Amino acid sequence: MKTQSKISHWYTKRDLARRYGVHTRSIERWSESGAFPRGTQFPNGRWFWSDLEIEQHEQGLVGGGAA
Repeated sequence: MKTQSKISHWYTKRDLARRYGVHTRSIERWSESGAFPRGTQFPNGRWFWSDLEIEQHEQGLVGGGAA
């Protein structure tokens, strides 16, 4: 039985842009096109991505699946 993981970190657009070596606008475009997780908009209007969704997305890329 697989246990459910808990979110331990939230990434900002800037964090993800640094992680992938791109501009923050690239993260926005990828999210808008569906090529990247949509993220979660917090009440302050800023978008954040959980470590769980980023890890799942990256595993899909490495495994050859559509992420």
